[in-house]
Amino acid sequence: SSIYHANGRQAVTMGVSFIPGVNVIDVGRALESKLDQMSAEKPAGIKIDLFYDQAAEVAHSVNGFITNFLMALAIVVGVLLIFMGVRSGIIIALSLALNVLGTLLIMYLWGIELQRISLGALIIALSMLVDNAIVIVEGVLIARQQGSTLLTAINYVIRRSALPLLGATVIAILAFAPIGLSQDSTGEYCKSLLQVLLISLMLSWFSALTITPVLIKWWLFKGQQPPAETSDTDPYSGRFYRIYQQILHTLLMRKAITLTVMAALLAASIWGFGSVRQNFFPSSNTPIFFVDLWLPYGTDIATTEKMASDIETSINGQPGVVTTIATVGQGSMRFILTYSGQRQYSNYAQIMVRMDDQRSINALTQHVDSYIARNYPQVNASSKRVMFGPSGDSAIEVRIKGPDPDRLRLLASQVGDILSADPATDGVRNDWQNRSKVIRPQYSASLGRELGVDKQDIDNALEMNFSGSRAGLYREGADLLPVVVRPPAAERQDANHLNNVLVWSQNRQQYIPLSNVVSGFNLEWEDPLILRRDRSRVLTVQTDPDPLSNQTSGDILARVKPQIDALALPHGYSIEWGGDAENSREAQQGLFTTLPLGYLVMFVITVLMFSSLKNAIAIWLTVPLALIGVTPGFLITGIPFGFMALIGLLSLSGMLIRNGIVLVEEIEQQKQEKAQQEAIIYAATSRLRPILLTAFTTVLGLAPLLLDVFFQSMAVVIMFGLGFATILTLLVLPVIYACFHNKSLSQ
Repeated sequence: SSIYHANGRQAVTMGVSFIPGVNVIDVGRALESKLDQMSAEKPAGIKIDLFYDQAAEVAHSVNGFITNFLMALAIVVGVLLIFMGVRSGIIIALSLALNVLGTLLIMYLWGIELQRISLGALIIALSMLVDNAIVIVEGVLIARQQGSTLLTAINYVIRRSALPLLGATVIAILAFAPIGLSQDSTGEYCKSLLQVLLISLMLSWFSALTITPVLIKWWLFKGQQPPAETSDTDPYSGRFYRIYQQILHTLLMRKAITLTVMAALLAASIWGFGSVRQNFFPSSNTPIFFVDLWLPYGTDIATTEKMASDIETSINGQPGVVTTIATVGQGSMRFILTYSGQRQYSNYAQIMVRMDDQRSINALTQHVDSYIARNYPQVNASSKRVMFGPSGDSAIEVRIKGPDPDRLRLLASQVGDILSADPATDGVRNDWQNRSKVIRPQYSASLGRELGVDKQDIDNALEMNFSGSRAGLYREGADLLPVVVRPPAAERQDANHLNNVLVWSQNRQQYIPLSNVVSGFNLEWEDPLILRRDRSRVLTVQTDPDPLSNQTSGDILARVKPQIDALALPHGYSIEWGGDAENSREAQQGLFTTLPLGYLVMFVITVLMFSSLKNAIAIWLTVPLALIGVTPGFLITGIPFGFMALIGLLSLSGMLIRNGIVLVEEIEQQKQEKAQQEAIIYAATSRLRPILLTAFTTVLGLAPLLLDVFFQSMAVVIMFGLGFATILTLLVLPVIYACFHNKSLSQ
């Protein structure tokens, strides 16, 4: 039923799965040692090859992420040292290091493993862990400049900041809650993102109120003379602060114009987002690709094997090829979470190719396509890469439902023509496959009664002649092997000599030719497969993006979906979309199931912090401003907007609300002593450096993730969105606040 080849030779494959909780790298080393031992004892002519070594892949991935993590750490610390001063920067860096170590310890105690998602979460958290410490250190520095003693400054800042920072931290965590609480497969895949951020951000709040003050007391002003300034000293008299105050004052005097311009920019960003490329999950950087090969339905498995073997030989002769595995009759065993093998078909083969470098895949794919087109034009071939995240049989699937197989095939032909006309599609096919010719003996009831032969006797004779009859089972250890009886090849008849197939006659007690009990043979076309979904007949047209086109399934869908949806469907027929579109839809449904509750809690916390609905609404109105930066970010980089980008968009909202809370809280406190205009401008000025610095560390700290295929779309969202939105928040949020508290600026 299935045949395996490895590097052109017959092979047997074996897979090893890891039990939960083990160290994959340690188990991989133990397996490698065992394989080395077996290699020394194996019989002559036997070779053992590894096609996919998850331990090595994990080690490579972890090492790469550790490098990215150290780069991000160096960037964040460097920014702190430059903009906060050496002593302040070192204190915040020490707090950051303790937070990271504490996070790793709790991850170990909770059984959270180091893998791609959790390590990516650490890098995302890295740039956010310094936020609380920056606010505390900045507050103490300003209080000292205004003449407060060190202990008084520390106590004052902690009392003022503890609850606002707690609320802002909880909101930042809740922004990631929808993905962590999602019940679908994507939520399961990404749940450690929430777990790591929950641990790290809560630790950062706790350490900012405990460890950071101790470090400030111990070292920040050690050996320095007390400041000569008094409480009347203005710490924001520098040129940078004065320019910001002038700009903000101008915007406050022209609130209507400011908000109109922001609304226009937001509308332009929403319109421009329609031009952003869409994707679900990107291709993995693992140097493996597959070639799916489909011959006409009914092709003998030996013919399929011969074709696959020839193509495999052609591939093995190309530079950069490390290993090839050819499976004939079905897909390979599942060796990675995102791979799902094809069911058994004698006309199907798959060649899996491992390269020494993923950059060589496109050139080899082009060679394979041209070789197949030149030598096997009857083969429907498509090439695929290993994907990050959940995936199905094909990236693009059009399901056509209806009662009549003929009408379904007609509609499938129209859909297939539309897909084939797109230059970026590869290997358009349908899961019912092609109709096949069958030779149907026409049983004569009168002749059968006369000779004592019924339909079952004819079925048994044909089965015995062509495929063999199952006579029993043979037990070998734990395996049950079928015993099949079939005449020798020299005595078997082929399709051209069906008349000569012998059938046992009960009346004559002898074998007679099949022609004695049939009136003839009809040649007919029939559907070899009729598949159903939800008890209805469903024919699925499938295709994948051509890997050489640099197009995503979202790019292709944007072109073909309007044409397919416009097809005139008879009554009782319908079309639905599967593939990446369905996977993305289900993942988003899982995400948005918990999203309303999470955002409701975030909004309630914002209201409770200020005991003001107006303040909460003012803060939340700044969240859409992120799109003004996100849209240009994707258009400039050309990176597709995928599922991880959607998660980044949700998390970005938490970061912006966090900044807004810090700013509005300061405005409320300053209003107790100052008029509204002065309070708004002074509060915004006092929060200018902390907010800009936290945004700067976040943006630069995420830069290493731009090099990671899986996280790069999330990095684009946060870097561009936070970069633009932070500046706009510092300028627009005070204007919105002034509009909600409608007092004249001169009051």
